[in-house]
Amino acid sequence: MNSPIGGGFFNRPGSGLLGGLAAGFLGAGLLGMLFGGGLFSGIGGFSSILGLLLQIALIVFLVRFAMSWWHRRQQSEPAYAGAGGLSAGAGTGAQSNFRSGRGFGLGSGSAPLQIQPADYESFERLLVETQAAYSNEDIGTLRRLATPEMVAFFSEDLQQNRARNQINKVSGTKLLQGDLAEAWREGDTDYATVAMRFSMIDRYVDRTSGRLISGSEQPTEVTEVWTFVRPRGGDWMLSAIQQTS
Repeated sequence: MNSPIGGGFFNRPGSGLLGGLAAGFLGAGLLGMLFGGGLFSGIGGFSSILGLLLQIALIVFLVRFAMSWWHRRQQSEPAYAGAGGLSAGAGTGAQSNFRSGRGFGLGSGSAPLQIQPADYESFERLLVETQAAYSNEDIGTLRRLATPEMVAFFSEDLQQNRARNQINKVSGTKLLQGDLAEAWREGDTDYATVAMRFSMIDRYVDRTSGRLISGSEQPTEVTEVWTFVRPRGGDWMLSAIQQTS
């Protein structure tokens, strides 16, 4: 059940989207000069130049708006300090491993959902218990922790392991950081998507002899995007896992 999330689209060093646009327009002009048409070859007069400038201005405005929104969102979401989870020690008041305490909706048909400390504790518990149940090939427990679609996925994965006469043994799962990406409500159903960075010992062993086939006895770090779902007033369940690599 398994690379960290890389930099965003605007984090490319040295240029960014605006630099790419400028280079593209400059390249088009230089090509026009090389082929004897002049710097603005093919633009077709003042009105076309004006139209081009308006398009550039619109693109610049949209990009600046998107970048400004992104920076405001990052600055408005401080590190989340909760009651502590499995790795922080429940009830100790220690720093939580989760950040970003506010969610937002996805489109006009959904409403923002405020995530509470108890929700973060549930996400961490589900991470640890789901990994353990998968490692133990415990379908009964997985049915309690995940949606039927996810249980079907796990069952197929476990079947393939049995066909290869191997077991995927996962142990020592520990959440290192959780970042809330979005949380929203549709009708009577709540959703939350969280980027989970955690460490674990992940091995494939021979089902008969216990011989190590692949993996390592040393902990490795993994980042996955987990989506959770619950009926309003009910318990959170795992509904999707997305690899980040």
